[in-house]
Amino acid sequence: MIRTAAICTITTAALTGVTPTAQAAVAQTCLVNEVVTFSEPVTNTPKTVSVTVSGQLFNCTDPTARTGSYTETATLPDYTCTQLFYQGSGARVFTWTDPAVAPSTYSYNRTSSRVGANIVILLLGSITAGGFHGEPAKMQLTAVNPDPIRCATTGVSQLTLVGALTVGL
Repeated sequence: MIRTAAICTITTAALTGVTPTAQAAVAQTCLVNEVVTFSEPVTNTPKTVSVTVSGQLFNCTDPTARTGSYTETATLPDYTCTQLFYQGSGARVFTWTDPAVAPSTYSYNRTSSRVGANIVILLLGSITAGGFHGEPAKMQLTAVNPDPIRCATTGVSQLTLVGALTVGL
């Protein structure tokens, strides 16, 4: 009977000594400042608009890629102030300030929602080429809702967003 108890104790100790698989380490985090410029001011009247996104990555944690930038363009049909920040997919290329780090291609799916007086955008995807290749990535951005009076009259020509990028979730 003592042997049985000892076997149970050893088995329990052996099972509890198993360590869980480690989570993937975060490879890079950066603060993000982004400006979205519309080819013509966006109003409450639907129209096709070209959008240019210019972003800066800064205060990054990876010592070889402390800062970077990106641009993205798109043409959006039936775009209005109330339909800012569409759902869909896209890609951005992060060009790091240090030329020794290859540009990172970030392929993502975009969702957006209005939360109080803000627009919250979530880009979930992965780095599909270049520096940090193969790492999952998430960018979350926030903008203040555009002025409803400007949307009803002269329109909104650009928006500023702030947020963070995390690579290697």
